[in-house]
Amino acid sequence: MFDMLIILLLSFVPMILYSAILWWFDRYEKEPLIFVIGAFVWGAVPSVILAIIMQVLLNIPIVALSPDNFTYDMIGGSLVAPLTEEFVKALAVITMVIVLRREIHSPLDGLIYGGLAGFGFAAVENVLYLSGAYATGGLGGAIGLAVFRAGVFGLNHAMYTGFTGLGAAMALEIKTVWLKPVPLLIGFGIALLTHALHNGLAIISSHTGSFLAFLGAIFADWSGVAVLLVVIAWTFFLERKRIQVYGTHLAGLGVISAEESAVLHSLWRRGINRAHVLLDGNLGGWWQVGRYYHKIAQAAFTFHRQQQGDRRAPQNLARLEQEVSQLRGLLTGANVVLR
Repeated sequence: MFDMLIILLLSFVPMILYSAILWWFDRYEKEPLIFVIGAFVWGAVPSVILAIIMQVLLNIPIVALSPDNFTYDMIGGSLVAPLTEEFVKALAVITMVIVLRREIHSPLDGLIYGGLAGFGFAAVENVLYLSGAYATGGLGGAIGLAVFRAGVFGLNHAMYTGFTGLGAAMALEIKTVWLKPVPLLIGFGIALLTHALHNGLAIISSHTGSFLAFLGAIFADWSGVAVLLVVIAWTFFLERKRIQVYGTHLAGLGVISAEESAVLHSLWRRGINRAHVLLDGNLGGWWQVGRYYHKIAQAAFTFHRQQQGDRRAPQNLARLEQEVSQLRGLLTGANVVLR
């Protein structure tokens, strides 16, 4: 019982920590915690169950087509596994983008939801693999495998599905209707290719003992992660620019001062402002200022969508600006200065 608890901790704790770090990257307008948990749970439960069912059904023709174990592993590992697993994880991402369209404000949001679904999937997959290692090598074997699965290859599933989520969110940035599926298909295609490449190299390394293939898998995986980190940095400056444009727009209308406009897109100055409120002993004000900045960011991203011709944006923007106005009234009534 104690050993099983260790396996569960080794499987889930690293993935939960990685998820928290990924969520932290969303600096200007964090996704609601309930949706963050939902994406992780979808990857951990329905996605795993559906993937297992599909792989069991497809195992019959794989056996028939495979003359030897190597061919069997290659077909199952580098073709069927990527197709089934990325498909079921993509279902979660696409569903969230459609249902929670108001919450997808930039490409980063799609990447986050995709990554979270991937981390959930990886957590449960780790339980299965570590349990197998425990059966053959005891707790030591399980811990040794956990180092690779949670450490060296810990970001893999999040990286694969992160590309799908990025593509789904990028589709919302495109005005031409018939072009909208293109970034989603490209993102899903990259997810399939990176997943298949990793599995193929891992299978070659396992069957031949090739250390070069093993290094190739590590290089390919971390190259994909590096690409997504560059995308995260790009989206940070993209979001910052959109908030800056919206702040300038509000200042031009006389809704806010030019000084406050300069604060809105600066994480540093926003943090200083909230710290001043907290140091004044106003915990409620500190919380409300955070909500105000969050709503301003949402309004800025919706304003951008409106400028791009999104027909739903004007109604959403009017709702958000009303909420922002109400928050400003509460803060003014509480003598909170938005420096």
